[in-house]
Parts: sequence; C-alpha cells; structure tokens
Amino acid sequence: MNRHSLSLGLFACLALGLAAAAPARAEPAGRYLVRDVAVIPLDGDETLAHRDVLIEDGRIRLIVPTAQGARADAATVIDGRGKFLLPGFVDAHVHLATEGAIADSKNPAIKGLDLGAGHEYDRHVMLSLLKAGMTGAANLGGSAGSDDDLLRLRGEIDAGRVPGPKLYVGKLINGPRAAVAVKPDGQPVPASRPEAPTTAADGIAAVQRARQRGYDFIKPYQFLNRDTYLAVIEEARRQGYITTGHLPELGCASCADRAFAFAHPLNNIAHSEELARYARIGSDLAPADIEALAQAVADSGASVTPTLVTLKTIVAMYVQREVPAVPAGWLDTVDPVTRIDWAAPANRYLSQAFRDQEGADTFSAGYDFARVLTRALYKRGVPLTVGTDAALPGLAFGVSVRQEMIELREIGLTPLDVLRAASLNAHRLFDPHAGSGAAREGERANLVLLDADPLADIHNVAKVAGVFAQGRWWPIAEIDRQLAQGQAFERGLQRQIEQRKAATAN
Repeated sequence: MNRHSLSLGLFACLALGLAAAAPARAEPAGRYLVRDVAVIPLDGDETLAHRDVLIEDGRIRLIVPTAQGARADAATVIDGRGKFLLPGFVDAHVHLATEGAIADSKNPAIKGLDLGAGHEYDRHVMLSLLKAGMTGAANLGGSAGSDDDLLRLRGEIDAGRVPGPKLYVGKLINGPRAAVAVKPDGQPVPASRPEAPTTAADGIAAVQRARQRGYDFIKPYQFLNRDTYLAVIEEARRQGYITTGHLPELGCASCADRAFAFAHPLNNIAHSEELARYARIGSDLAPADIEALAQAVADSGASVTPTLVTLKTIVAMYVQREVPAVPAGWLDTVDPVTRIDWAAPANRYLSQAFRDQEGADTFSAGYDFARVLTRALYKRGVPLTVGTDAALPGLAFGVSVRQEMIELREIGLTPLDVLRAASLNAHRLFDPHAGSGAAREGERANLVLLDADPLADIHNVAKVAGVFAQGRWWPIAEIDRQLAQGQAFERGLQRQIEQRKAATAN
C-alpha cells in the first residue's frame, strides 16, 4: 500500500486511536449455557419455549427443557429469559470495504491513506456486521487487493484472532464489455486472458486459478460471451464450486439468449433485477412476462437473491437526487472512506450521465416489476436469500440486511420465510456440506439472540442482544464498546481525508 505522509500531530492522533482500539476479545470459544430461552430452529414452524441451550466448541451440544436444569459445568451462563435464539443472519450479496480495496482505489482522495498496522479498518466493518446479528457474509467480488485482504481476513476470523462472521469470498469472472456489445463502436475487442476471458479456455483457466487461490465460490458476470459463460459454469461445477452472479448479456451475435441461460443455470441469480433485464428484451416489463420468467427460474432449479432494497435505493437516488438516510443509530458505523464513495462525484448514481443513460426512465417501473416477480418466485417455491449489495450508497453494512428482510416481508413472505431466506437458505447455498444451519443439536452455533419475537413482527430482528459467531459469544454491549473504541481511529482517518482536501484546494 502507498503510504501518505502525515504530520507528526496527525500521526500521533492516529496512533492513539489504534492504541485505544487494541483488540479486546469476547469470551473465548468454549462452553456457554443460554438459560431459559425460546429457540426458533427455522427448519420447522415451531418455537421451543423455555429451553436451556448448551454450546461447546462452536457447536450446539444440547437443547433441553429448562425444567430439566442443564448443568453449567464451568460454562458462561447467558440469561435467555424473554429472548429468542435462532440461526444468525447472512448477507448473501455484499461488497465489503477492505484495506485492500483502499490500496487499489483509483480515487486520489482514498488511495494511499495510512490505515496503520492494526487492521482497525477491517475490524470496524466486521463489528458492524455482528451488530446487526450477522453470522455470515458472502462477498461477490472485488479488486485483486480487496480479495487478497478478504482471504486473509477470512483466516483470521476462523482462527478467532479477529471478530467477525463467517466470510465466503467469491471470485468475479467477467469479460470485456466490448466483447458483447449490441452496438459495436468499432473499437477492437481486447485479447482474451484469464483476467478478462473471451474464450472458453481462458474462462476455464480463470476458475482453476480461483481454486488455487482458495476462493469459496464463483461469480460469473454478464459480459462473458456465450461460449465463455458456459465454460465458466461447467468448470465451476467440475471444481465443486457453486455459482452466483449475473445472467449473460443478450442481443449480440456471440451472446446467450434467454433459453440458453436457463438451460445452463447458475446455482443462484444475484438480483431479481437480472430477470427484469431479461423481460425488457421481449416485453418491456409487461406483467404478462412475470409468470413465464418465474416458471423458467423454478424449472432451472436456481435460487435467487432479490436485492430489492438495492434497486429501491438506486431508484430513490434517481428520483430524489440524494442518498437515502441510513436507519437511525447506524450512521456512525459508516466510515469516512465509504462516505466519500457515497458523495458526488464518486457516487455515479447522482451523476447526470447516470440519469441520461438509455432506459433510465424505466428504473422505477423496474423496481415494481422486480417486487412482483420476486413474489411470483416465492409462490413457486424458488429459494430466496437476503442480499444487499452494500456498501452501495445509502446501504450501510449490517443494517441493510434488516432493510432487505423488511422488503421481503412487504411483498408477502411470512416472517418465518423471511428468516429462512436470511439464514438457512444462504447457509445451504454457500456451505452445503456443513449441516442444515438450523438451531438444532449438533449444528454449528452461528446464532443470533433477539430481545423480542421476530415471528410476531419481523422488525424485531433489530433487537439484537448478541450473537454467537465462529464459536464465540458477542453480547451487543461488547460489540458497541469495541465500535466506540474505534471512533478515535475513524476520527484520525477523517483528518487525513480533510488534510488531503485542503492540500488539493491550495
């Protein structure tokens, strides 16, 4: 990483911030007893009232009626009276801010910021996820530096050296846009290479390199031509990878068509908006196309991450010409670097070029279409997962998962099915060999403890008392304490940014 030279005074402030935010652990992985709690397993429709839950070495060892009096035996006892224990939440589509992304940034206001040696920036993002009850997050591709940092961070979290949810790191594989241009501009298509393949051989090589690097899944993107897209899908399957991403581009000579995409499906489609894009080709978002699209997805066996809150937020920026407000109490979790990306000129959704692009006048209709389509998918039994595309402007890490859960409730999913989408379905997508993900004996103890019943009101997912993540108990008070400790680091980062602005102005 390039290091931006700081004044001695600024460096001292940053150092003090790092010292104040020195790693402070929650209880180590070991034995915990949650006493007299209501358990919502989520693999059925029952709630198990008045249960004692014994957790040991990251597994649920015992769930028994409280009347039987489970023995604590040196376990840390957690009072579960009036609380609800259920599988933790997973963001199935997120783009995590990392120190590696800052190093790779082309924005001079960001690139080269001195982040210190304590990885406090990464810790802040991970704590924000835990604060929202998240025990898993799937990163759907970033820069090379960002991916390097996430692969490192995944190992640190798994080893218990950094607080955070289980990370699933995806490899984005995409071709050059020019290779699938419907209206070629006469510019030559770049030569194929695994980093931007236009041939099946390079698509296969890209997947094989991802396996060597230790990625968790593959994200095919829409600018792969027909043959390369198919090669990536098939090689990913041979390598034992799941695929979640964008449907291929339509309309060019080497592009896929709708039938091809559903005949060679992804394991998971990354947006309902992707399906709306397919509808525009034939029907201009006509409601009649919803049933055909929903049935095609159901027949293909793919699941879908709707990301309705993503499209809702983009539409709000298009219509209101400003970034929507972050839910109350969460603005402080948005770090100074992310705030730069949310503001003009970095925020492309506020630009005139974005407003002038072809099809912009259908954004609002596209959101409506995606909502009705997602309901049709649900009615056909297509598995849905909760994803946010954070940190898209206006969508903060962690709390945006709650916003998407509310979106799904508003289109007619039951609270039980919303919770399944936010936990079990994502677990089964990204970790299919690691158990069911339910709150049952023998399963991994990636759990959230809530102060109120989410089946009675989905808004109760906001009332997080704590999380069990990677074998450790993180009470909300400890999460908030560590986030508060990191504020000195955040202030130092903000001063660096302001210093750069002042230097540029002069």
